[in-house]
This record gives sequence, structure tokens and C-alpha cells, in this order.
Amino acid sequence: MNHDLENLRVAIIGAATGIGRAVAEGFAAHGARLALADLSPAVTETARATGATAITGDVAQEQDATRMVAEAVAALGGLDVLINVAGVQIVGEATETTIADWDRLMAINLRGPFLTCRAAIPHLAQSTRGAILNTASIAGLRGGPGGTAYAASKGGLIAFSTALALELAPRRITVNTICPGWVDTGFNAPIISHLGGAETHARLVAEGVPLGRQAAPVDIAPTYLFLASMGARYITAKAMAIDGGLVS
Repeated sequence: MNHDLENLRVAIIGAATGIGRAVAEGFAAHGARLALADLSPAVTETARATGATAITGDVAQEQDATRMVAEAVAALGGLDVLINVAGVQIVGEATETTIADWDRLMAINLRGPFLTCRAAIPHLAQSTRGAILNTASIAGLRGGPGGTAYAASKGGLIAFSTALALELAPRRITVNTICPGWVDTGFNAPIISHLGGAETHARLVAEGVPLGRQAAPVDIAPTYLFLASMGARYITAKAMAIDGGLVS
């Protein structure tokens, strides 16, 4: 067990499945105290498995986002780390993207983290371990056809997080962004379908990812644990690609 994380008060927004659940399981294994939030009722099962408090709500709605952070703080008796994982993926060429799709992507992928960060900052400022970890994507670093709106939302999140890191540095709150590449979760089903299906996707991974495979959620989770640890207290304003070598 990494005792550096023991009793750390961590709120994870978007913890029901996939990367969020793997991150929750990782922190729980090291003795952190967790509050897990998600729109999906499946967050209750994740919370049960990790000994956490479960909170439901829509991160894109200001009232819900503020309430979820408040409930996490109340359950944990304060807050050391805020982790934003909640996101949505909608694919399509720019000329096919509707205003409704654009607005939904921005609401969940960009406005949501802004709202939870805004609500959490006063509490993180009272911690000696204050940290924010936002989840973007390599799409926010390099883009890609069929994902212009999604890339814009994730690129915006990277820019927001970097600026926020500089803003919060005097308060000793670190802010970093994790940018996963291909991860074996249902989240990527829309882009896999857009690219031509599972066989085409498998070929793209085999040919395009230097390590030759896509990640499992457990491959992504350790970066969150490290960035919340004392060993990362001098790391801030960084966008970290965890992608098997796709982004050089």
C-alpha cells in the first residue's frame, strides 16, 4: 500500500464505469477516502465495491455540479483531490455536427469540469494536498477526422486546466490533465463505428500504436494516483498523454 494516499479525501466525478471506476479502485486499494459521483445509477455499485460514498447528478447542470461537490465535501469532511472523468463522445464530420451535439459535448466535457472545479477550489485551498486532475484525450492534443467537436471540447479542457494551474499555483493547488489514447471501454464505441468497425479499429491500433495494443482502464489509473501523491507536488499545468506512444 502507498501510505502517501491513505486517508486522502478524493472526489471522482464520473466514477461509475471505465477509467473512472478503475481510478476509484486504485485509490481505494491505497486507503484513500472516496466520494464518487455520476449521472449513472451504476455509481452506487462502484461505491459499494470501493467503500465510498455514492452521489448522483448531472455534471453539466450548475446546480447538480455544485451540489455533488458539496455532498462530497460533507461526506469526506473536506477535500484534497478533485478528479473529473465524466465525458461524452459524439462523432461526425464538422458539416454533420448539429448545434445540439456541439452544445452537449461542450456542456459535459468542458462546462462540467469548470463547474466542479469552481465549486471545489475553496475547499482544496484549505488542504495541504490540493490537486485537480481533469480527463481530456489525445484528441485534444492532435485532433482527428470525425471528431472535430469532441476534439474541441477536450482541447478546451486542456487549455482551461493549464490556465487554472497558473491561477491556483499561489494557493499551492496543482492542476494537471490526463490525455488517454485508445482505451478498451464502451466509451469509444461511437468513433470505432465511425472508423469502420472493430476490425478496422484493431488494425489501426496494431499499426498506429507503438506499443501495439490499446490500454485497459487499469493502465490509465496509476497516473491519477501518482499525480495525487506527494511525489507529484512539483508537477502542475501539464497535459499528460497516456497512449502507448501515439503522441510524441
